[in-house]
Amino acid sequence: MSISKIVSKHPPIYQMGFYVEDAKAYAQHHHELYGSGPFVVMENIPAEMIFRGKEVTFDLTFYTGWWRNLSVEIIQQNDDQPSFLSENGRYGFHHIAIGVSDVQKACKEFEAAGNSVQIYNFTIPQFKFAYIDARNTCGYYVELNPEMDFMSQVVRGWAEDWDGKSDLFRNPDGSPR
Repeated sequence: MSISKIVSKHPPIYQMGFYVEDAKAYAQHHHELYGSGPFVVMENIPAEMIFRGKEVTFDLTFYTGWWRNLSVEIIQQNDDQPSFLSENGRYGFHHIAIGVSDVQKACKEFEAAGNSVQIYNFTIPQFKFAYIDARNTCGYYVELNPEMDFMSQVVRGWAEDWDGKSDLFRNPDGSPR
């Protein structure tokens, strides 16, 4: 099965992900260009996962916002170890995300189509995810989550009532930063 057939059989893409050097500056720029926001900010998160078969922890900062009908995930890596972000060798567009009913089953479909599982976390039920290295078949990574992830749902709710100007950056509880 081709990657396009795998992606198209699941709900539509709900997120665009960007790997950047300065998450706050990029989120501000994305807002100025497209009107995206508001953004929930989570700084210096110790992200534990399996990367290319090894248990690792990365120090990451996330800015997750909303733009039209898409979640916008902006990720900054705060350490210098090789990672699922830096292995691409550049900053910029990194991944799309799709929701799937079974992350592990979807991983097997992508692997059968010739794409490797780059990183995953299957051990924490509320944060199951995987990234598929689909650079050879479509030029980017594909993030798999159980349907729409919780953070995107929260930010989407905030965006529905947002005036487009105030409180662009928020804490995870919704309070202004």
